Amino acid sequence: MIRRLAAVPLVVLAGCSAGPADDAPPPPNLTATLTTPTNIDLAWHATDPAAAGQVVEYATEPNGTYTILGYLPPAGTKYRHPDLIPQTPFYYRIRPYYGTASAPVELTLPPGEFEENPNEDEDWVKPKTLPGGPADKTVVKDAKGTPANFTVTIVHANGVKFTWEDRTSDEEGFLLEIKPDGAPDFVVSGVLDPDVNAFGMVTLPNEKKATYRVRPYRFGEPTNTAHQTTGIG
Repeated sequence: MIRRLAAVPLVVLAGCSAGPADDAPPPPNLTATLTTPTNIDLAWHATDPAAAGQVVEYATEPNGTYTILGYLPPAGTKYRHPDLIPQTPFYYRIRPYYGTASAPVELTLPPGEFEENPNEDEDWVKPKTLPGGPADKTVVKDAKGTPANFTVTIVHANGVKFTWEDRTSDEEGFLLEIKPDGAPDFVVSGVLDPDVNAFGMVTLPNEKKATYRVRPYRFGEPTNTAHQTTGIG
């Protein structure tokens, strides 16, 4: 894919201490606040500042499939989910992700008109697995799992192809990150399946000059689930 609580009854015994039980659950880390009838604001403590980043996810059922809303830096603690469907339940969680990015590559494309969609039959666009060295490192524990030989090739005035050597065996996928010229930091612009180490994409008009890198990733443990139901729009 590219540019892809159950209630626990509480029993109180007369005469018992009001102090916290040893096995009491920790206080919620993630909170969701309905700031307008159709805007929900999330706030949390950074789950692990040592992570490569965090993802904000939501579902519309308690045990539903979660969808990623955004990729945030590891120290992010706030997110707004705006303009939502009225009178609809929303469930949220935050997950850290881990993995070491490749060395960055800067590229300047030649002049040329923007072409929004490449031909899906063009081979350079399709994600694929190229043969390479042994992929036997771990994403989280082994810094040597950093992708090697990351290469960015100009295909046409707005098309670029990426290849790299996959050195991890346990990645959940790869993230392509891009920093357009003048931008303050990298952002995720492509999400790829495990074992993919080649694909292409058409760049946006503000990406004529940009720096790229690729990162294998694995998710960490999620926060608690926070819930809100939107009001009448």
